[in-house]
Amino acid sequence: MRRVASAAATAAGLALVLAACGSDDATDETSDGDASGEVSIEYHHGTLTLDEPATTVVALEWSLAEDLLALGIEPAGVADVEGYELWVAAGPQLGDDVVDVGTRQEPSLEQIAALEPDLILTDDDRTGGDLTDLEDIAPTYSSDFYGRDGGQLQTMRDTFSDIATLTGTEDVAADVLADLDARTEEFAASLEDADVPATFVLAQGYTYEGAATVRIFGAPTMASELLESGGMTNGWTGETDDYGLTDTDVEGLTNADPSSSLIYVAQDDDNIFTGELADNPVYQGLDFVANDRVHPIDPGTWLWGGPVTAVTIFDEVSAALGL
Repeated sequence: MRRVASAAATAAGLALVLAACGSDDATDETSDGDASGEVSIEYHHGTLTLDEPATTVVALEWSLAEDLLALGIEPAGVADVEGYELWVAAGPQLGDDVVDVGTRQEPSLEQIAALEPDLILTDDDRTGGDLTDLEDIAPTYSSDFYGRDGGQLQTMRDTFSDIATLTGTEDVAADVLADLDARTEEFAASLEDADVPATFVLAQGYTYEGAATVRIFGAPTMASELLESGGMTNGWTGETDDYGLTDTDVEGLTNADPSSSLIYVAQDDDNIFTGELADNPVYQGLDFVANDRVHPIDPGTWLWGGPVTAVTIFDEVSAALGL
């Protein structure tokens, strides 16, 4: 039922966004021009200037495709459309006309060029910072999601605002971010009023090379920072990698604060928590398992996404905890 509710909420939100884009009352001005003039941003790769706001945009990372949809812009092309539709199923959905331009790791330069984009969106983690081939096709914006001052949540907001400037949709972006801020305050108030643990462990479960693997989202991750902004506390005290993640087996869960609630994402056909771990004595002995504080959220909740995903995370966790 939560999948249906999230999809409905997303559809309603996008309808408002699209209405705002077409409103006679919406201003066309951006921070460096208007919708028919030059737009420019300063970011970690320097200055990116377009003669006019981009309208034909290719996104090579799912979170960036989600950002475009939240701004009322249908991407011309997206890397790994099938993967987006699986892993971001609770987020805004791509139209049938969106062209698949290959994988996120190895997008097809020929397919991208054929779309004649006026802007390409990618990220440093995929490109390794070498944007030459993409820039030969069109101006390219590459986000740096990890390791930025201010954390991943702020980086997500900054990236969203940059894309809004480059596409002339800053007014829409302001509304979307205001909705996120309002949802954050609402979540915090509900949590404060509820008699539920405020400590969490956020995880993604899946099978890797035949073994049950638990990917834990540590304090530096966007999804963790988001829940903390709503008044929760991350109960994972173990080490994390440069991305803020920890891949571990079931024994690793013993390092979590036992008072936590385990909140997880797992695909229906590979749910290790209801499958392989269901009869595991270590898993069954964990305090949050023994005391029924294990909460699945919609498998299509993309934990690396943008503002729309952030609202979805709050909605899913609220429903899971009974807020």
